[in-house]
Amino acid sequence: MKITIRKDGEGYLAEVREHPHLFAWGSTKMEAKTELKNVAEMMLDYHLEQIETERKVRMLLTPA
Repeated sequence: MKITIRKDGEGYLAEVREHPHLFAWGSTKMEAKTELKNVAEMMLDYHLEQIETERKVRMLLTPA
């Protein structure tokens, strides 16, 4: 995967080209990169919660 950071208005936009919804803005390049890491972690947490919910539903639907 490739991370790009480019000037955007008064700050910088960091994004992962292969993932169109994975981007973040910061007033400096470093801040944009740090925010991108935070966004990636939030997305991962969300997906892990979804997986856990699916597992619970499957357990409820599986005959004993």
